Amino acid sequence: MTIPFLTVADVRLIEKQVNKILSAYMTSKDPHIINTVRGLATAELRENLTVVDETILSEVETISETIGAELFINSLKAYTVPFKAISEKELQKLFRKEKKLRLPNLERVNWYGISYLSWLDVSTHRQYIVIEKEDEYIGLRGVVKLQKPIKGVCAICNQHSDVHLFTATVKGQADAYTSYSNYICDNVESCNSNVSNYTKLEAFVARNII
Repeated sequence: MTIPFLTVADVRLIEKQVNKILSAYMTSKDPHIINTVRGLATAELRENLTVVDETILSEVETISETIGAELFINSLKAYTVPFKAISEKELQKLFRKEKKLRLPNLERVNWYGISYLSWLDVSTHRQYIVIEKEDEYIGLRGVVKLQKPIKGVCAICNQHSDVHLFTATVKGQADAYTSYSNYICDNVESCNSNVSNYTKLEAFVARNII
C-alpha cells in the first residue's frame, strides 16, 4: 500500500521543474544545456520538496518527452496528500462571525488539485481563503474590489497574472484595526495550479491574520 507523502504544492513544484526540462529539449539540441537545466531542476526539488524521494527524483532525471512526462505527473496522485475535505458545518464554524455566510459548492472541489480553498461572495465583495496547518483549518476573510483585473504578481503563488486587490482588516492592540492589502490572482483555480511552495502560502495567510 502506497503511503502518500507529497503535498499538492509539491506536485506543482515537480510539474514546474519537469516542464523546464521539456522546454530545454524543445529549444536546444545541446546536451550540455539540457543536462544543466536537468541538474538545476533536480537541485530545486531537493531543496524545496517537503519530502525528498530518490525514486521520484530519478524519474525526473529520465524525462525527455511530453507523453512520458504526463504519465509521470499523473502517477504522482498515488503519492499525494489531498487538501483535507472540509464540510459546510466546519466552514460555518471557521467563519462563525459572518452573519450571512454564502458557501461554495464543495461537491465540485477537486481536493487533489488545491493547496487552498477560496471563494468570492459577489454580493458582499468578500473573499474567503482556507488553508490547512498541522491538521487544523485557518480561515482568512478579505474585501475585494469588483473591477476589471489588472496585470501583476500574485502574493500567493508569486506568478505574473490577472490580479485583484484583496484587503484584510486585522484587530490589534487597544481595539485598533489595521488593513493589509495584497494583489492576488483573480482566478483561484489558476492560482492553485501555480502554488508550488506551501510555506509561502502559509506566510501570506499569517501576515493577514496576526
